[in-house]
Amino acid sequence: MILLLETATLNCSVALARPDGTLVGNRDESAEKHQHAERLHVLIDALLRECGVAKRDLTAVAVGNGPGSFTGLRIGTSAAKGICAGLGIPLVAASPLQALRHRGLQEHPELDAKQVVPAIDARRMEIYTLGPDGHPEACIVDTDFRTDLGTGPALLIGDGAAKCANVLQGATSDWTCLEAWPTAKDLLPEALSLLAAGHNVNVADHEPHYLKDFIPGRPKDPLGLQTPST
Repeated sequence: MILLLETATLNCSVALARPDGTLVGNRDESAEKHQHAERLHVLIDALLRECGVAKRDLTAVAVGNGPGSFTGLRIGTSAAKGICAGLGIPLVAASPLQALRHRGLQEHPELDAKQVVPAIDARRMEIYTLGPDGHPEACIVDTDFRTDLGTGPALLIGDGAAKCANVLQGATSDWTCLEAWPTAKDLLPEALSLLAAGHNVNVADHEPHYLKDFIPGRPKDPLGLQTPST
C-alpha cells in the first residue's frame, strides 16, 4: 500500500493507493492558515483506520516535493521521512505542479498538457509554475505574463489562479482560471512512475524543492505556450 502526502499549500492532503494504481481512500483538510503540524499525522492515522490498513502494511510513501509553502513542505517531508525510516520502505518525491496539471487534464480532456498551466501561490504577484522543460520555476504575474500565455485556449489551475485572473481580466483570449489545491491523490500517477523506475530518494538526505532563488526577470515565453511564427 502506498501512502501519499501533499502539504505544499493550505490544503493538508493524504491518500492511500494500491501498487496497481487503485485509489483506496483520501482525506483533505484546508484552513485559512497552516495547521499541518497539528493535523497531518491525525489525518494519516484516521485514513489508515478508515481503510483498515495498518502502518506496517505500507510499502512506499510519496510526498509532494514542492515548490510551495516552506513550512508545509518541511512538515510533509519530515513525516514522510520518519515513516519510511521507521518501516524501511522507499520514498519518492512527486511534484504538486504536475499533480495540478494532471487534475486539469482530467477535468478538461480537450486540452493537451502544454495548455494546462499550474499556478501555486508564491506570495506577492508571483506564482510557481512549470516551464517549457517541465521544471518548476517562479513567474511574475503581470501584463507580460498575459502576453506569455498567448491567445489560448489555456487553463490556469491552482491556488495562484485568482491573481492570474485579475491580470487576465478584460483580455479577449480564451483562458480559464480554476482555483484548486494540489491533492495527494493527484500525486499518484507520477508516484507510480517514479516507483516503477526505481527513482527513490535518499530518506536521510532528502529535502524539498523550495525554489528559494527567485530572480525577477522576463525570459522570453517562460511558459512555452507561444506558437512559433512560420
